[in-house]
Amino acid sequence: MKRKLVATMLAMVLALTALAGCGALAEGYNFIFVCPIVGLEYWNLCTDGIEAADAEFGTSTQVVGPTDATNFVTEVVGYMESAIATKPDGIFCYAGLDSMPKLLASAAEQGIPVVTIDSDCSDTTNRIAYAGTDPYNAGYASGEAMVAATGGKGKVAILTSSLGSEKEQIEIKAFMDAIADTELEVVVTEETNADLSVGVVKMEAIAQTYPDLTAVLGTSAYDVQAAAKVKVEYGLKDLQLVGYDDQEETLKYIRDGVIYGVIVQDPYTMGYLGVKNLYDYLTTGAVESEHVDTGTITVTLENIDSYK
Repeated sequence: MKRKLVATMLAMVLALTALAGCGALAEGYNFIFVCPIVGLEYWNLCTDGIEAADAEFGTSTQVVGPTDATNFVTEVVGYMESAIATKPDGIFCYAGLDSMPKLLASAAEQGIPVVTIDSDCSDTTNRIAYAGTDPYNAGYASGEAMVAATGGKGKVAILTSSLGSEKEQIEIKAFMDAIADTELEVVVTEETNADLSVGVVKMEAIAQTYPDLTAVLGTSAYDVQAAAKVKVEYGLKDLQLVGYDDQEETLKYIRDGVIYGVIVQDPYTMGYLGVKNLYDYLTTGAVESEHVDTGTITVTLENIDSYK
């Protein structure tokens, strides 16, 4: 495993170095987006925003990152280190990892401007801007959806991709604030590492341990999908599910009545603003706003065909 990881990291450096020196990228500014999971539907929408901004501003952005969640944290850190080593004109990234403050400080020391998107860094001194969902607002909306789904009564389980993520900690706190004056009780919280198979295993154990469970909150797209799969498999018709993101499979679960609703974010705008903020900073020395809440909408069966 260690040899494979070293080889992967070396390949990252060589590939990014080649891209940084490529004549095709020489026109305009060259940026790198360190993506948490390349190819995931949510991040594909982000990439669409990046491509639109590149076309508008004449920039070139290379998207790099792991293609699955197996070694998500380690690989994102490796790609970030490699991106910094190539010294592009700017970097933007998901910053919801414990190691990001140190990496952003390293980029700043080398004069590389960094924008964070989707999840901000706990230390904001070394990034020039953030564009993404306000985690408290999103978490509170998930709590409101849960109250609507359950009538404000029952036992709730939480599946979260990372207990160490500051963003998800804020989202869960806001969720708890939203249900504080109800008869809802959170009985268990489990970590899934945003891995669908892990989420299914955790959800199966929860269903067996808490047969009187009323509802589940999934704080990532895969978390709520894992809960949905177990709900269908175990025939838990009365179990209410609330989650995040409008992946096609998730929307199908809503249409089928398996998932009550999801909090939908705006990754397209996050990607667009990642490029725009770097471009504005490099051309004018400033950004329009250092913190942009790209907003959310709660999608249920009532608005699923009209929310977009």
